[in-house]
Amino acid sequence: MRSPVILAFALGALFCGPVMAEPDQPTRMGADKEKTVYVQLIVKACPAAETPLEPTNQGKIYDNEKSLTPEERKAALVSLGCIDVPVPMEFLADAMSPNACIGRGGFMAAMQFLQQRQDLHDFPAVGSWHCVISDHEVIGASTM
Repeated sequence: MRSPVILAFALGALFCGPVMAEPDQPTRMGADKEKTVYVQLIVKACPAAETPLEPTNQGKIYDNEKSLTPEERKAALVSLGCIDVPVPMEFLADAMSPNACIGRGGFMAAMQFLQQRQDLHDFPAVGSWHCVISDHEVIGASTM
């Protein structure tokens, strides 16, 4: 006699639980599920590197080497003559997610963009890229 009541109560809680939840509740990270985010990609375009004819770092010992800090990396890229180039949002085709921008997708988009721009033929290499994630669309000269 008790098992049908418990079963009915469990089924009722199972089916009514999601219906009774409020649809405007934020997700786990505090952002709405339907909230649109826009990704702006900024490329650090660098001149083509010259390749030496002799092997580099042959016999080098890396025991006492330390990695560069972000400030040191930025200074090194500036000393090479790299420039910042924003990628228009139309080029990204609104399909770039924040995770894709930070990873391989951002690098590939930056590389393709630099290859297509004829005025940047002196800066074909991607030194680094930076993703700016915002809740509004970036308005530039091409969208005005």
